[in-house]
Amino acid sequence: MKWLTIILALSIYSTPAAAQERTTSTDSSQPSAAISPKSPWGDFPVVKEKEAKDPWYIQTLLWIPNRVMDFIDIFRLDLGVGPAYGGVVRITKYAQLGYRKMAPASVRIGDFGRLTPVMVERSEEGGAPWDFTNSREREICPGEIGLGLDLVVIGGYGGICLDEVADFIGGLFFYDFKHDDLK
Repeated sequence: MKWLTIILALSIYSTPAAAQERTTSTDSSQPSAAISPKSPWGDFPVVKEKEAKDPWYIQTLLWIPNRVMDFIDIFRLDLGVGPAYGGVVRITKYAQLGYRKMAPASVRIGDFGRLTPVMVERSEEGGAPWDFTNSREREICPGEIGLGLDLVVIGGYGGICLDEVADFIGGLFFYDFKHDDLK
């Protein structure tokens, strides 16, 4: 019974209303909370840690698989079957023009970079270069140049990612600026 009384008293005393009542001061010149007499710690410089580089033998063993993956990343090719219509022209991610509507969906098979080679595209895409809405299912790389056309039941898309071309060439000399190599 003694514990029940203590718990009840503590719960009443620690309610938000009771806490507000204890910290509220009628004198506005007095702070409602105590201020520490110690001075603040000050500013400390942030030191960045150096990124650990893989040993030379790991880079050498993974060189061929990484170049194959970089080569696959260059191309965007797919064929689609399903009710869809429209077309799109891409000259980078920031200059796209066209309209494509999936009604209700188009099953796509092809090379989407490192993504799964099968995709069900449901959302439409379209607009002008200053206001283009991409399909939610399709990943567009920043330097992609491509052309897509859908004719009611069948469609296709072909494109090349110029930034992936640069990543492939850099990878030949052990430089991976896209940071997508296997480690």
